[in-house]
Amino acid sequence: MSSGYLYGNGAPERPYGGRPAVKARSISDKGLKRILALIIVILSGELVWFFGVSPCMPFSRITVSGIPGIEESAVLALAGIEEHSSFMTVNVPAAEQALLALPAVRSARVLKHFPGGIEIVLEPRRAAAMAFVEEGGRIFPALIGGDGMIFSVGRAGFRENEVLPVISGLTLGTVFPGMKLPRIYHALFAELEALSREAPELLAAISEIRINPKDYNGYDLTLYPAYRGVRVRVGHDITEETLRYMLLMLDVLSEKSHGIREIDFRTGTASYKEAYSG
Repeated sequence: MSSGYLYGNGAPERPYGGRPAVKARSISDKGLKRILALIIVILSGELVWFFGVSPCMPFSRITVSGIPGIEESAVLALAGIEEHSSFMTVNVPAAEQALLALPAVRSARVLKHFPGGIEIVLEPRRAAAMAFVEEGGRIFPALIGGDGMIFSVGRAGFRENEVLPVISGLTLGTVFPGMKLPRIYHALFAELEALSREAPELLAAISEIRINPKDYNGYDLTLYPAYRGVRVRVGHDITEETLRYMLLMLDVLSEKSHGIREIDFRTGTASYKEAYSG
């Protein structure tokens, strides 16, 4: 008898492919797992290289900026950055502090760029005044900062179109970059630096400032206004208010008399001396 079912090859049909489909899917899963494992191994190697090996390798990028003409090798040596220095070995606070030993440097920033770069940004010291010094029978300009340090001797350090008052009356002796003037004069140069930032036009009106030492380490000042044949005596302070008042008095007195050779502001009340012919 026939059961009403027909079999082509004597074996029943397997719905949806039966067991062979399950086996094929199992092989596919194993291949995918192997690929994922390979990717994980590769990524792990990359991470180990990026975070573990690269930071320990010598710097591939080094830049020094901020002060034109400064020797990069000297900067790197002072910062403790050598041929084999790396991201992991450089001590940033120590390097920044060491760079302040350069007379021309006002501040320094050391920036490490992960994993193999380092950048040094230097801020140049700003001149508050200048003095002329003699060395070997020759005269050289010396730049003085707001902290009373002579940070440059010669033409180096001068800014284009910079107008600075000349300081005279100091006994300097042998002058060298990094030399500090006596502490008693530090307040004067701090005031000059503030004026160079806040009222440069007033400071430009003074061509020379002479320091007149007094007994017991005191001093007062003689100012020589630019383009005027008169000198002005003041105390040991030079402020914006002092200079504005001085210039105003010069204008007023010049209209009244053409023979004034000196104005004295030291007592708080202006007095003047006239030049007499003969």
